[in-house]
Amino acid sequence: MEIKKIFTILLLGVLSLFGCVHNKSLHEKINTLIGIDYSEFKDMSIVNRKGVYFVTYHGITYKIKRGAKKISSIEVAYSKDKKVLLAEKDIDNIEKVLKYFDKIDVLSLSVDKNGNVLLTLPWHDRCTYYLLKLSSKNTLEDLKKQYYHNYKENWYMYKECSERG
Repeated sequence: MEIKKIFTILLLGVLSLFGCVHNKSLHEKINTLIGIDYSEFKDMSIVNRKGVYFVTYHGITYKIKRGAKKISSIEVAYSKDKKVLLAEKDIDNIEKVLKYFDKIDVLSLSVDKNGNVLLTLPWHDRCTYYLLKLSSKNTLEDLKKQYYHNYKENWYMYKECSERG
């Protein structure tokens, strides 16, 4: 009986320790994201769907595949006409931004013309965290995001969790 009690106490201690570390890691990740300069992404959005990037650049959404960290194909997304008319400098810019996006390690990132930043961060707790950096030009009401809660300074957060099965 004694060994069973000791084992149970040790197991609970280890699990609670990992639980605390896990929460701390989320807040460290969020604080890292808050410290990043997103000006390179202005008027762009990027979504990573299983290794395929959907990048909105100059008002057009492109479906981009990368191999060995370089763009291997670009086509216009959601269109029958897949012809891409991008200058080499635009392709280089998209490549540079995708490398930076991969380092940030989020599911999606969007920066509008006013400099509002929206990040989507799925986490290990089966929740997705939406982070919004509000520019001085907008309010939560302007963006219809009143359900977001202030996280820190001009950063706001909303959290959605899936039900445990």
